[in-house]
Amino acid sequence: MDNYNYDNSEYRSSHDNQNENKTLIKVIILLVLVILILILFIIIRNNYKGSNNSSRKLLLHGDSIITLNLNDKYEEPGFVAYNEKGIIDIRNVKVDNTKVDTSTPGTYTITYTYGNIEKTRTIKVLEEDEKVLTLELLGDSEISLYVEDEFIEPGYTAKYGEEDVTDRVETESNLNLTKPGEYEIIYSIYYKKNRQEVIRHIKVIDDSLKIILNNNETAPTNEDISVDIEVEGETFVKLLLPNNEIIEENETSYTITENGTYTFKAYNEKGKEFEEAITITNIDKEPPSGTCKATLNKKNTEIIVDAKDNNIISNYTYYDKKVELKSINSEKYIHDKKTSKIINVSIIDNATNKTDIKCEIIDNSYDKPILPKESEKIEVKIETDTLKAYISKFSSYYLTRIWMLDPYNQANKVISPEFGKKLYKPKTLLEKEIANNKLENKAIIGFNASGFYLKGTYDASSVKRYSGYNKTSVGTLVIANGKVVRNAYDKGDVVTWFITGIDKDNQMVIFEDTKAAKKYDSAAKKKWADTVINSGIRNTYTFAAPVILNGKKTSYTNNNSRMPGSNSSSKGLQMMCQINDNNFLLFTARNATRNTAISKFLELGCKTAVNLDGGGSVALLYKTKDSKTVQVKTGNGRALPETGYFIEGEEEKDEIEPEDSENILNNNN
Repeated sequence: MDNYNYDNSEYRSSHDNQNENKTLIKVIILLVLVILILILFIIIRNNYKGSNNSSRKLLLHGDSIITLNLNDKYEEPGFVAYNEKGIIDIRNVKVDNTKVDTSTPGTYTITYTYGNIEKTRTIKVLEEDEKVLTLELLGDSEISLYVEDEFIEPGYTAKYGEEDVTDRVETESNLNLTKPGEYEIIYSIYYKKNRQEVIRHIKVIDDSLKIILNNNETAPTNEDISVDIEVEGETFVKLLLPNNEIIEENETSYTITENGTYTFKAYNEKGKEFEEAITITNIDKEPPSGTCKATLNKKNTEIIVDAKDNNIISNYTYYDKKVELKSINSEKYIHDKKTSKIINVSIIDNATNKTDIKCEIIDNSYDKPILPKESEKIEVKIETDTLKAYISKFSSYYLTRIWMLDPYNQANKVISPEFGKKLYKPKTLLEKEIANNKLENKAIIGFNASGFYLKGTYDASSVKRYSGYNKTSVGTLVIANGKVVRNAYDKGDVVTWFITGIDKDNQMVIFEDTKAAKKYDSAAKKKWADTVINSGIRNTYTFAAPVILNGKKTSYTNNNSRMPGSNSSSKGLQMMCQINDNNFLLFTARNATRNTAISKFLELGCKTAVNLDGGGSVALLYKTKDSKTVQVKTGNGRALPETGYFIEGEEEKDEIEPEDSENILNNNN
């Protein structure tokens, strides 16, 4: 029974042991699975964190294995951490050094954790009789250098106990002094189964400077140019301008006043010099220069400019006195009308420099004077710049050659100051004209005009010497110096037949009322008179019958009712002819025939000629420039309502004063 119980007991014991072994195996398997799961979790976690923190860095200073003697004090060599932006981030590094015990020999591990980055340092505490292998750097473990600097090794030492084993130290480096960046020099030694390693960190800094020069004004200009300067580079210290001024700001501007090459120099912390130059060629402060000639022709003016400039001339503006004629990019301009003798040109170059020049005038707009023949007996000679007159004496008449620069303005007429009430002799009329208009210093040639009485509407019964005559020419169309003195063409029975004058083109024009002897309604008569007035002639010479038209004798010479004298009988005559634009003739006779005058006119090339008057009205007078009195050559015995005269003209003067010319011309721009 006992055996059975014993056996049963033994069986239970064996059975229990088997159960315990199975339980232990299960626990071990479970532990292995847990460990594998933890390892897998850590790997996945580290990979995940690594993907988000791959740009972080954790660097340990000093040796990764530090050997200490028993009871030595452990001093942390330090570490540095950089976040994703490259900024030092030490405070987020966790250091676990709680297990280091230098009073007990052994090997200890210090753990440094920065995010998902983990590094370790081994601390070996020796027995009292063991030797320590040490490796130390001389100088700084972190050094900054500039590109192209020379790296001078500060040195290092290695000892095994008291034994110097420095010569066994090996170095490895990726240092590149030509390129900015962060580099390492690894120092390591392996001696008698002991290993030490330290790292020296080298930062290579780009110390170069870049000077940027911006010139915003590249077009030609007559103003100063401002250049903007910017210096790029973190080691910038100062900037030296071309005028030797020193600027400590890395941005400034510089004013350039003339063309040339300008050099700017920048200096870094080490005093290294960098330079950049700019060449300016578009400053032009020199105005153009030049001359010009203006040729005045009868119907146009041709202006040619000879201009010079150190750049390009962009514009020519042409002026007749103060009036702008044309603004073009051409050194030649032809104006379609004759201008005055005061032509100015404003020259502008493409830098807007301007010069005003006055043109030399070549006046080809008039015909040259026709001088008397040497055989003629010249009794009077008048020669001025605008009026030339030569009175030649022939057997029965006077022939006066007259040259006028501007006949339209120089052919004038003076009327009685008591028009319609009193008549005056030609000399008296001229003397009154001279006194009233201050013409004492002018040369004058006088002649009778419209002195023959005509049938008209003016009652002349009260006029001295005309008592008994009912009508005179003073009652018809009278224009004097551009003013209509009397217009009787709207008052019934008016007889004039012919009116002549000189128009703005300096041409003698003749107006004929072909039905003057008949009565017309006032509207028709006024219309004819308006035609004469609107033609623009300044003076009318009434009863001026044409004897030559277009260089040929007219049929009017045979109509004695329309002009005094006769073709064959000698009478007093006053005839005027135009040879060309500037040359005129006066035929003055006390006893000659119309054919004599006409033949002489045709011989001398007359294109147009009229019979002004005759009989007792004939008069020829003159006043030289230096004389104060009017001289009578012939015929001053009969009082007349009006007298014609040719006068010395006003020479054109420059109305633009030199000091004001630029302002005046600018106002026209």
